[in-house]
Amino acid sequence: MEKRLVVFIVISLLIIFVYPFFIGKMTGVAPTTPVSPQQETAPQTTPAPAPSVQNNETPGDKLPAADDTATSEPTLPEIASDVSEKLKIIEGDLFRVTLSNHGGVIKKWELKTYTEKKEESEIEEPIQLIPVETSRFPLAFTLPNEDKQIYTLDDSTLQLSNGTPKGTVKLQTVRADGSKITKELTFSNNTYLVELNVSTENVDQPYALSLGSNFGIHDWGEQIGRTAGSIGLIDNEVIRNIPKKMETDVASYSGDTKWFGLEDKYFISALIPRDSSVGSVLFKKLGDEAISAEIQLNPNSGINTHSFSMYAGPKEYDRLSGLNVNLDESIDFGWFVFGSLLPVRMIAKPLFYLLRFFYQFTENYGIAIILITVLIKALFFPITQKSIKSMKAMSTIQPKIAAIRKQWAKDKEKLNAELMKLYKTEKVNPLGGCLPILIQIPVFISLYNILYTTIELRHAPFFLWVTDLSAKDPYYVLPIVMGATMFLQQYTAPTTMDPTQAKIMMFLPGIYTFFFLNFPSGLVLYWLVNNTLTILQQYLTNKENTKVPAT
Repeated sequence: MEKRLVVFIVISLLIIFVYPFFIGKMTGVAPTTPVSPQQETAPQTTPAPAPSVQNNETPGDKLPAADDTATSEPTLPEIASDVSEKLKIIEGDLFRVTLSNHGGVIKKWELKTYTEKKEESEIEEPIQLIPVETSRFPLAFTLPNEDKQIYTLDDSTLQLSNGTPKGTVKLQTVRADGSKITKELTFSNNTYLVELNVSTENVDQPYALSLGSNFGIHDWGEQIGRTAGSIGLIDNEVIRNIPKKMETDVASYSGDTKWFGLEDKYFISALIPRDSSVGSVLFKKLGDEAISAEIQLNPNSGINTHSFSMYAGPKEYDRLSGLNVNLDESIDFGWFVFGSLLPVRMIAKPLFYLLRFFYQFTENYGIAIILITVLIKALFFPITQKSIKSMKAMSTIQPKIAAIRKQWAKDKEKLNAELMKLYKTEKVNPLGGCLPILIQIPVFISLYNILYTTIELRHAPFFLWVTDLSAKDPYYVLPIVMGATMFLQQYTAPTTMDPTQAKIMMFLPGIYTFFFLNFPSGLVLYWLVNNTLTILQQYLTNKENTKVPAT
């Protein structure tokens, strides 16, 4: 049984550290020659200081037409390829967007309430969802010379506020063949959702509306098992494509498209069709870290109108679920590991709700993690207690086990039969000590997913030097303390092994500590608190068992 226990622990380690590579269903797509990105020609604009934001958006609210909508609709100019570029700023409490008259595209999309520190500077700067260098900008059409097409656009800033909560910008152009294209965008002050109407007149050749390349991918990331790429909900199935894993240069999907877009761990851009007259969705690999997304639209010799909602912002669960199109499925809570053995997503979501519930009272996600750990430990207290007693009982019959093994060393069938007989006689479960480990694995993996993929935990501080629970401990204090508690837990626990095997197993805390060095601080905190509670439980159990009965 000792060898089986060692094998079980090794398998548990493999499950914990290797499982993310197999999460999700990835549809492949394959290397092609990278497209040379074109430099953005628009001048850099200095971001305005982010005002204090009161989020008045109610989850699930759509963006109906309103009388207080500001509208920008200039007169159509003459088509000229040498017309200088005009940029229009649309600014709300949450975002700052830049539109261009060249191609009628979005050149910049800045998130004012999410910031990061640049490597060369300690200054916090707003997140930019459109790369400075990109091969295709959002809202571009796949029509000949479309990037040279001049759209009507005035360069006055559209400033949204509580007093002017909505604003509409209309871009129009007439092509050389006489066809007309109109793009109408309605922005709202306290939401990342934009209503988009695209109209074409006498466009009789196949074309597609592009979401751009890498729009919504802020960080490609190096986290285990998760890389940025494309995503879509088509025929009620979440489809992901990672450029490095793609086996062809284009992945095409037809069916009931709820939404599609580009994502990284924390952010996403997505187009949500509002009608069923759209064609296939295409994801095109432009390099190992470059991908575009577009949707084919049906040509029509007359007037053809398509309506979309476009979301470009953080993967905040309440915002995404409030759109009622299952966009919250883009948050990777994890799927099933080894079939139905470990239903990680089913565990992760309740844990996430519980974590936010505790945060409402503590306003500290570190304390919320501690409370969740205590709650889980309390729920499984009877199982852990039974496990400790089982291990204690196994340790007391070790001399008998050793004698049986010595007696039947050359007859494995008889050896196993005698051992089973002994366990039955002594009423001992040889696997009882493994049960708590087995229970912790799905909880551990679920918490891992929550800490790594939910933006609510991004940059969430705990105390002192632990300023980001989703990142590793910069000074490795928590992992080292966790390793020490694991060693103490193993040292004080009843052993069912011979002395040599027990000494070998004492290396396990060191192995765990090594792996945990780069794990999120919140995950290490969970394991540390869990170990501490287990040590306390073992102490109380041992103390109870050593009490001398009254005479």
